[in-house]
Amino acid sequence: MYSRLIAWLKLLLPLAALALLSTIFLYSRNPDPISVIPVLTDGSDPSQGEQVGKPFFAGTTEAGHALTLSARRARAQDADASGMVADDLRAVIDTDSGSRITIDARLGEMAGSDELRLRDGVVLESSSGYTVTADGLNAAIDRVAIESTSPVEADGPGLSLSAGKLRVEEADTSSDIQLLFTEGVNLIYTPQQTEAE
Repeated sequence: MYSRLIAWLKLLLPLAALALLSTIFLYSRNPDPISVIPVLTDGSDPSQGEQVGKPFFAGTTEAGHALTLSARRARAQDADASGMVADDLRAVIDTDSGSRITIDARLGEMAGSDELRLRDGVVLESSSGYTVTADGLNAAIDRVAIESTSPVEADGPGLSLSAGKLRVEEADTSSDIQLLFTEGVNLIYTPQQTEAE
């Protein structure tokens, strides 16, 4: 009796194992080959060279003004890494007198070691309440010297204007920063109402 049971088990157990294995392969789902491919949601392509996420630079100009640069991403412009390109770049200049200039651009290019080219919708805002929009600006990073590459539009307290060119530089007699509009300036002035009125 015992030997007959052993003989049946020798036959049934391998058959049961085969049945279990067949059900595993039968009911297992094939993996979706597309779902396992890593996809970059920000549209960046890692095959386009090395990149740096959220770079940040802080320093001072020759006159002692604080300068900070930050961006969403930076990458080498050329194969020999001679230049850098930054996306969603922000530059902030804080002067000794307490005024501030903030510049935002969708694209920034470092040309050489001391020049920054801002492109694709540049917005400059000053702490005095002026906002300037331009297609492009060229700026030095070792001093306050900014110049537009195209006509600009500006809005400020009580006025709006358009001009062919904008220059941002230090005043001759103080460390203040001044915005100079030239080349066909059209200004619309709106008097501000005082509280007494």
